[in-house]
Amino acid sequence: MNRCIFIIAGNTVKEITRQTLFYLITCGGVLLIFLSFSFTLFAFGEETRMIKEMGVSTITICCLYLASLSAANTMSKEIEKGTIMTLLSKPVDKSAIPLGKFLGILVTVLLVFMIMGLSLILSLCIKESFDYHTGLLAIFERVVYPTALQLIFAFLQIAIMCAIATAGSVYMSMISNLCCCMAIYITGNLINFFQGILQMNGGGAQWYFMLLFILFPNLEVFSTPGVENKFGSLDLIHMGLLAIYAILYIMFVIVLT
Repeated sequence: MNRCIFIIAGNTVKEITRQTLFYLITCGGVLLIFLSFSFTLFAFGEETRMIKEMGVSTITICCLYLASLSAANTMSKEIEKGTIMTLLSKPVDKSAIPLGKFLGILVTVLLVFMIMGLSLILSLCIKESFDYHTGLLAIFERVVYPTALQLIFAFLQIAIMCAIATAGSVYMSMISNLCCCMAIYITGNLINFFQGILQMNGGGAQWYFMLLFILFPNLEVFSTPGVENKFGSLDLIHMGLLAIYAILYIMFVIVLT
């Protein structure tokens, strides 16, 4: 079964990287990252922070679109056309198909994520070097480490959304899956906001929040500014707990699929 999973994952990576959509999203995301420099000309000292926030958001949205569209192309179309029956006719376990598809999509998204993330870090380092004439150690402390940390949290969000996109592609068409993924992503980033509203209305509606918490992933906890404001300085234990939460939620979604 393990061999089948890796074969399906490898074929999924090849199939996605051969599509024009892969290169359009990658090049478009990198272009948007570099264009963000022109949007912060009048930020007056906040250019680096704004560029970093815009860059991380751009990377997250581009990878989310790539995951949703890739899942639709590799699962929904195969189910609609009936080509997946060829795979099911072979000695392949049914559970290996969604798991292999998910791993292939995740590897492809990780490749795009690394390209765009390195572009963001490199551009920020060049800007920091020209603006403040600082050394490599100071650039690492001020730019590289915080940006890399924020990108790690962003990728945990993307990994969860990859699992949801893969699960949705089994039951929905491409447009429906994309809309559903965006709705889940927005809701997951507003869970704490909904919790505050429910607490203001009294304790009688707390079970609504518990149901919301179970059905939707709490993506807001992966926001670096939100974590810093609530827990203070970041540590490896808290990062490990977030990684475990992401892995458990991904396993939950894949098992349901």
